[in-house]
Amino acid sequence: MTAWAGRSEPTAAENRFDEPATMPGVQPDVTPPTGAPTAPAPSAGPITPSPSAPTPAPAITPARPPAAPTPSKTTAPPPPSGVRTIQAYITGYSYFDNTPPGSVEISNPVLHQAAGGTGTYADPITVAAGHSIVSGRDRLDWPAGTRFYIPNLRRYFIVEDTCGDGSSPQNGPCHVGYPAPATTWLDLWVGGMGGLAGGADSCMNSITAVWDVLVNPGFGYATVPGAIYGPAGCTKQYGNAVVTG
Repeated sequence: MTAWAGRSEPTAAENRFDEPATMPGVQPDVTPPTGAPTAPAPSAGPITPSPSAPTPAPAITPARPPAAPTPSKTTAPPPPSGVRTIQAYITGYSYFDNTPPGSVEISNPVLHQAAGGTGTYADPITVAAGHSIVSGRDRLDWPAGTRFYIPNLRRYFIVEDTCGDGSSPQNGPCHVGYPAPATTWLDLWVGGMGGLAGGADSCMNSITAVWDVLVNPGFGYATVPGAIYGPAGCTKQYGNAVVTG
């Protein structure tokens, strides 16, 4: 669980053809008249069928060649429909100022049992969210497991920790007091093991500002895997431009 380590707080959609009728009781006369010649019965000789024209062979329509596939113009799958962009006040906490200091403990493990991650889609970095304790119940501002992508750091993050100590954390850092136009406050795990406390502080100060954040991001955004701060120093920053690939 993160503790605020003394870094400066923000200021502010019919024709019908019928059969001939027959009169009732009168039968039609079908007897030929006397003396009338009777037509001979036709001979039952062999019947020679008339030659018929040969049936023409059906025309064969050549099959059309398959259409060539249209090349894709995107280099990454589109993000899910639920993704949205917000502005968040971004700060950091490290190995040196975690609660307890010199530890990697977290309060709400999801993918990790300790603070960590490399920032890829499969291995997002731990982030602490503000929380409130009301009537003995602890509620996070963002549910554990919520994912974010921060273009400025080109890394994915996941809520696995809480920010703020005491019996009324809703009155302190990560819950209230962040500057406009931010709508929330996120405290990122920057690492620090193998580095120096002073270096971690400088790195955290350098990333502290209001930045664009993608909520529920999909796979495919550019990533620079690794700790935000470590023996190699502080990460590079890229601004709010969203890059895929």
